[in-house]
Amino acid sequence: MSRVYWIKGRSTNIQKSITSKVATILSFEELAKVVVPNQSLALKVNVSELGYGHSLPPIAVNTFFEQAREMGASALVTDTGSLCKGPRFDGHGWQDTAIMQGFGIGDALDNQMMLTGGFTNEEGRFCPSDGEHLGGVELGSLILDVSNLVVFSHVTAHPLIGMVGAVYNLGMGLLTRAGKSRVHSCLEVQFDENKCTGSKVCLAYCPTGAVCDAGAKVSFDKRICNGCLGCFMSCPSGAMSIKPEGIVEFQESVVEAAAVVAKNLRGNAFYVNFLTSVTPQSDEYPFSDIPFIPDLGILASEDPVALDWVSYQMTVRSPGIPGSIAEDLKVLDKGSDKILAITGNSPAHLLEYAESMMLGKRDCEFLISG
Repeated sequence: MSRVYWIKGRSTNIQKSITSKVATILSFEELAKVVVPNQSLALKVNVSELGYGHSLPPIAVNTFFEQAREMGASALVTDTGSLCKGPRFDGHGWQDTAIMQGFGIGDALDNQMMLTGGFTNEEGRFCPSDGEHLGGVELGSLILDVSNLVVFSHVTAHPLIGMVGAVYNLGMGLLTRAGKSRVHSCLEVQFDENKCTGSKVCLAYCPTGAVCDAGAKVSFDKRICNGCLGCFMSCPSGAMSIKPEGIVEFQESVVEAAAVVAKNLRGNAFYVNFLTSVTPQSDEYPFSDIPFIPDLGILASEDPVALDWVSYQMTVRSPGIPGSIAEDLKVLDKGSDKILAITGNSPAHLLEYAESMMLGKRDCEFLISG
């Protein structure tokens, strides 16, 4: 049975600072298989979209990087580019965005930051998959070359899968642009012209020209839409929506992609979920509402399914924050499913499917480490 470690969120003295919490993570016995002298180590992060205000804490990643280097591992930081057009679309924009958010300030990362699919986010290889949907997916070349992997995930709500965590980050965060398009291919964007207010914010995020300027409003051509969801995430009036019929297939496709990544890793992996600044929007959005639950700390495990299951249960058992969307939806009480209320989707099905794909198990030993 795998272990899930909980490092509590409060820092009441210097021995419980964020850097001390990182040292605690590195002390777990499972890390000895991942942080190995003279072996390459990829630190997978979420570099959030510009405008999103509650990101993964860069100081934690920078500290982990430095300490892993001191332990002899050849560490680097990686991520995938965005499928929609925007600041994170290619390597140059992604690195600029990462630096703006605090990753690698003062050369802390020794310039070891790169997209898993190279500068264009298109370098990789098609790898066959098991499951009912994908048949295979394109993995970034970097993840195929490194020895070991640590996945840092910022837990948030997500409109299609319920909750962002280790499984989603593993499944979507290490693919090339073609791989992400393959996973998104089951999604169909719907446009309600009556809801369009003509803000035209969405135009900046569409990479294919499916959204076009039509005078007072925009027009939408679903025939050339790649399902990137840029218009859906940026539209302030809710004129763009996702056809419900594709959502379950999307959840299962994410899991199948995650299983491909896990199968093709040369070495070992470890997963760290930050239950801090848990917002109704994921890091892919160009804005963020205030968090809807208090900061709960950090969870860590070598099993991504167990880790996400515990993360989800903790969001349910936590009280909501007054004044947040949890109050709007009347789910402030402990025990209320805030993720389901906010998104209309629960991560339960995704994690059940992940367990059936042998990605991990929800049953685990829960250990409090700080």
